[in-house]
Amino acid sequence: MHIGINAQLLSYEQNYRNGGVSRYIRYLLTALPEQLSAHPDKHHYTVFVNGQEVIERLPTHPQIVYVSAAWPQEKPALRVAWEQFTLPSLLKQRQIDVLHSPVNVRPEFLPADCASVITLHDLAFLRFPHVLTRAKRFYHKTFTVRSLRQATLLITVSESTRQDAHDLVGIPLEQMQTIYPCIDTRFSPSTSEQELQEFRARHNLTDGFILYLGTLEPRKNIPALLDAYAQLRRNYTLKTKLVLAGGKGWLYDEIFARVQALGLTSEVLFPGFVQDDEQALWYQAAGAFVFPSLYEGFGIPVAEALACGTPVVTSNSSSLPEAGAGLALCVDPDQPAALTEALYQALTDTVLRQRCQEQAMEVAQKFSAQRMAAQTITAYEHAAHLHTSRGGAHYRISSVQ
Repeated sequence: MHIGINAQLLSYEQNYRNGGVSRYIRYLLTALPEQLSAHPDKHHYTVFVNGQEVIERLPTHPQIVYVSAAWPQEKPALRVAWEQFTLPSLLKQRQIDVLHSPVNVRPEFLPADCASVITLHDLAFLRFPHVLTRAKRFYHKTFTVRSLRQATLLITVSESTRQDAHDLVGIPLEQMQTIYPCIDTRFSPSTSEQELQEFRARHNLTDGFILYLGTLEPRKNIPALLDAYAQLRRNYTLKTKLVLAGGKGWLYDEIFARVQALGLTSEVLFPGFVQDDEQALWYQAAGAFVFPSLYEGFGIPVAEALACGTPVVTSNSSSLPEAGAGLALCVDPDQPAALTEALYQALTDTVLRQRCQEQAMEVAQKFSAQRMAAQTITAYEHAAHLHTSRGGAHYRISSVQ
């Protein structure tokens, strides 16, 4: 088959655009060549990306063609227009059999002989609409729901998200396939203790620290984390600092106001967006990782921290227990007292820390890029057969010349 992938949201910029969905696309494209080398008679790909500089950083393979469709990243409306009005004609011109839209939305009007696969990352705009800006709510209600109902097959990033799509949008369960996103191989407990001590010293964190790593936005429940951290300092004689690492997303003013109100300006650090080459160090150097989000489609930082051997405290809601792989301490995100006690356990329980270290490799294998890529290719094939059985065109399944 000829498979198209709309990778317009892939970014290598060192800011919030290089977040979860961008990494999902990047890891999929990076893992594809190995899958193609193992099965050289299967499929070829056209990948639509934003800019030649992105193409230069992606792996090459005879069965993969990259097409640049540049638009200014600060003007997302232009991307939406390109996806809706230009992409369908490119699919028809290039005779693409299956289009994969890796971030929630597909073009409204596809060629009749083109099956569509959408990766659904979450339905936060339906579960927690108040934590999104008006523009984001409008975009998702206009495009995402229609896309989900039009897709041949949905890939959901967790069983929780699959159930949400069924409950909230009415998508039949048999029309969806859960494929966990992957974590990069750099996330492992491989750094020496001396290097970690030097890292802590460089950042003035020699008394230890609790790490949060993610976008600063309402859904992440950071004000509740700050309340729990303040209680932790009152209940126990710990000098451990709290590091809130990540780029500013939206509606984040309450976070900084809460820090000031609690008198924690010297104890809570905001290093900003953490570049790729430092993320694993932050995870490994932390005494504990905390991710108290109200809702996640998957929660990749939880799995990344566990793959680094670091104890994790996260929410017991949505997909986060799945990302926690049976190792994370999962608590009610609306109960700061429970969060406080879980943080204390993560910092002080040596048996828990040893178990996290010993099982880090198992977590990495469970969420590997090659596993995700292989399952995704199977989803493409399944979508093609579904489309044909529903009256779509017969596919040009042949070896690439």
